[in-house]
Amino acid sequence: MLRMKHLRTFFSSPRREWIIISALAAALVVHFFMPAAGLMLLTISAAGSLPLLARTFQATIKRKITIDTFNTFALAAAFFLGDPQSAAFIVLMFTCADLLDWSTESRAHRAVELLLKQKPLIASVERGAAGVETKISVTDVVVGDTVVVRSGDRIPVDGVVIFGEAHINEAAVTGESALVKKEIHSLVSSGTVNEAGVIKIRALHISKDSTFERIAALITDAAANKSETEKIADKFATIFLPIVLAIGAGTYYFTRSATMTTAIFLVACADDMAVAIPLAMAGAIGRAAQRGVIIKGGQRIVALSRVQKIVIDKTGTLTHGHLSVKCAVIMPEISLEKFWRAVGAAEKYSEHPAGRALVAEAALHVKQFGEPEKFEILKGAGVTCMYEGKKIVVGNTDAALAAHVTVPTKISADIAAAQEKEGNSVFLVFEDGKFYGYGFLADVPRAEAHKSITALRALGISEIAMLTGDNEVSANRIAKALGITSVHANMKPEDKMREVAAFGADGSTVAMIGDGVNDAPALSRAAIGIAMGTGGTAVAVEAADVVILTDNLARVPEIIALSRKTMSVIHLDVIIWAVSNIFGFALVFTGFVGPALAAFYNFATDFFPLLNSARLFRRVKK
Repeated sequence: MLRMKHLRTFFSSPRREWIIISALAAALVVHFFMPAAGLMLLTISAAGSLPLLARTFQATIKRKITIDTFNTFALAAAFFLGDPQSAAFIVLMFTCADLLDWSTESRAHRAVELLLKQKPLIASVERGAAGVETKISVTDVVVGDTVVVRSGDRIPVDGVVIFGEAHINEAAVTGESALVKKEIHSLVSSGTVNEAGVIKIRALHISKDSTFERIAALITDAAANKSETEKIADKFATIFLPIVLAIGAGTYYFTRSATMTTAIFLVACADDMAVAIPLAMAGAIGRAAQRGVIIKGGQRIVALSRVQKIVIDKTGTLTHGHLSVKCAVIMPEISLEKFWRAVGAAEKYSEHPAGRALVAEAALHVKQFGEPEKFEILKGAGVTCMYEGKKIVVGNTDAALAAHVTVPTKISADIAAAQEKEGNSVFLVFEDGKFYGYGFLADVPRAEAHKSITALRALGISEIAMLTGDNEVSANRIAKALGITSVHANMKPEDKMREVAAFGADGSTVAMIGDGVNDAPALSRAAIGIAMGTGGTAVAVEAADVVILTDNLARVPEIIALSRKTMSVIHLDVIIWAVSNIFGFALVFTGFVGPALAAFYNFATDFFPLLNSARLFRRVKK
């Protein structure tokens, strides 16, 4: 058993592929000078074909036609005719395809390893009433800790700045080399580097929930989805294998020539497509990664290329999501500290941009707030928790209704008047049914949002709609600034999901762009879900098919254009394959090419689609 284990390890990828390629190359050279060595070449080709035959057998059991099935037919024809050169060329090409698969997967593993080597291990935190600074392991940091980050330090956890200013290098996370200024209320990500300045941050996401760990998981997930790329090649085989079989059968029926029939199969061998299609997908995924976008597999590129309609969340997607408290009106009998302590405790574990803004504001007024109990998210409305034996409710009017608490009539009128005028989002605070006060949160559109919407329309996206849980006045204010005419306000998560389904009811391919927990159902329901990664919640990132690490909305039209270009390259690969096959068939039917030359012709023309797909590996400017 131990010896078998060692053998399996020894003959694993990529050593197995290199052994096959080296042995075939040597055997082809020997056969060129010593034609009598044909049996040796045929034997090596047979041994090298075992991985292909195993995959074909597994696909046959599952009643599937794959690209391996296509190539097995051509290989069988070569063996049937006893043509060693033909068999060798076929085995050589699909072995190169296997090597490419290994290279793509190992590149992802190396990226994760390199990323984790940069993972911060130590954090400086302030704890206790005196705020004594202590160095501890990153794994011991808890949500709510105050973390001190000095110039040159790598930020250990995700958090919000509560003190100081700094210029942060986010290249490890977003790929962007330009320094980003961070100040109070700014969000910072683990793994980024403080190049200048001193800041204190309130820890929001730690351990596996941090940006750093999530990116590593995303890269691993994208690599695991490489099999979806193979499905595209398999679809090609499903369409064209019956056609080639029909041509081969017709050739034998009319000519009764096994040699000519074999030559037809050798010309039509799709070993080049087994490499060219995954190569194009790998190039596109790599090119997207250069721009700070992770695409979770080849099938997502197909879906992106077909997008016709887009629905976009407002807060954190069209806007920065860096909400700030514009004002707070606290009841006379409630102290400032008591108000913000209740708010901070209730929103401590909230992942919504509004919750983060409230925690950041609370941190400015209260040094520490305790641990909430029975924390619950009221989706699309707010949060509720038990704190020091009392029930705290923080949220909008829907949260008040859900918690069966009421706002004084005079104050309700004041809130309604202010919202009608400004459209800002309101938050209400209650403790055990007692009204503590209210306040307003505001946000502004992203600088690149308007250009991104214009670029999407230029790509022929027929309809762009904004979905938001905010009020109509606030939603329309943002939509008007961005040139969006279809606005759906006051939407809960289930409403967003239903709206996405309605948009796709006519058969259109719908993309959803979002960042929050309340966007996750809609992201999953859409044909293609796109999450804003750095600022997005873990749930949204997990539900999405594409993650934009740069939090730059301009990447959306870019990746749609890239996906369309990728599918154009693949379609051109198919055209090149078809044209070269037609020309090859003509050479076979006219008697110019026999099986041996047919295999060589196939091998020579294999490089045309490969060179075409390789165009997607050109580096792009940041």
